[in-house]
Amino acid sequence: MNIRFSWCVLLGTLVLGCQSQSSSDAVASLREALYIPHFRGELQPQVDSTWTRRDLVYERVRFQGRYRDWIPALVCYSELGRNRPLPAVLCMPGSPNRKEDLLRPLDLLSRWAEAGFFVLSIDRPYHGERSGDLNSAVYSKGLAKVWGEYVYDLIQTLDYMESRAEVNADRMGMLGLSMGGMEALLVAAMDDRVRTVVSVAGQLCWTDIFAAGTWKKIFAGLDLRHELVRTGTEGSQALAAFNTNYPELAMVDAASVAPLLAPRPLLLMVGAEDPLIPVAAAKRTYESALSAYEGMGREKRVELWVAENAGHGFPLVMHRKALDWFTRWL
Repeated sequence: MNIRFSWCVLLGTLVLGCQSQSSSDAVASLREALYIPHFRGELQPQVDSTWTRRDLVYERVRFQGRYRDWIPALVCYSELGRNRPLPAVLCMPGSPNRKEDLLRPLDLLSRWAEAGFFVLSIDRPYHGERSGDLNSAVYSKGLAKVWGEYVYDLIQTLDYMESRAEVNADRMGMLGLSMGGMEALLVAAMDDRVRTVVSVAGQLCWTDIFAAGTWKKIFAGLDLRHELVRTGTEGSQALAAFNTNYPELAMVDAASVAPLLAPRPLLLMVGAEDPLIPVAAAKRTYESALSAYEGMGREKRVELWVAENAGHGFPLVMHRKALDWFTRWL
């Protein structure tokens, strides 16, 4: 009995070791595909302004990101954070939204701070207070480098959150909406300081997105998209054209990235009537992740939740589900 148990433990250790090595290789390849450097400079944080409403503290802050580019951020937390560290959630809206959209009209930052979280959102490059034109950046740098800039800044943001006395650095999670939902998967895959993730309508699974034709909306600003639409190129042929022009795209696929988060808690949410992210893309992402979680005996830590009568947004029913998830796991 004891000998058999010992062999089982040894076998399990070897399997997990192989999985860990495979995941490490995948993460390294993903970083390389997105041109994300390992070097991170000093944050040099500054507080631009602060104000209070009831027992909530709001701050506009900034800290250094890539190439000495300031990252503007909006912070909200309960005054309780001045007495004890709080669990923290990095929240990212979709593109072209700004961090302020999580304050109004969504009222996400305030509600979550009232629930006991330190919450923070930034403007990703070429959005909000950040200078530059997104389309021009994609043309000059390439899609992968621009997305890599997004992810790099979010890793820097985790550094900033970790530096705050109000934050319990062992209890940091990430919520992402739309493009922010894909960013949440990418950041968590590369940085295990993200202990739990909620990805809302961020399941960029290219097979299903091109099959459904929603790629035309997702890539609305690209010349390649216009050329393919003009020539009537659809489905797998359109995907093949994108893979030829953007070879890194295959790696930045939610169904490939999501398994790298195992065994950390992961909630995938999508609206049943989402015009950008088909339910099939969310299901494929979930099934791919579930296989990894089952291999670790942690299948209860991953969940797909489809919101009926919901489109590409973050309605109250999703809001509550996400908050419950962080309350449970963080």
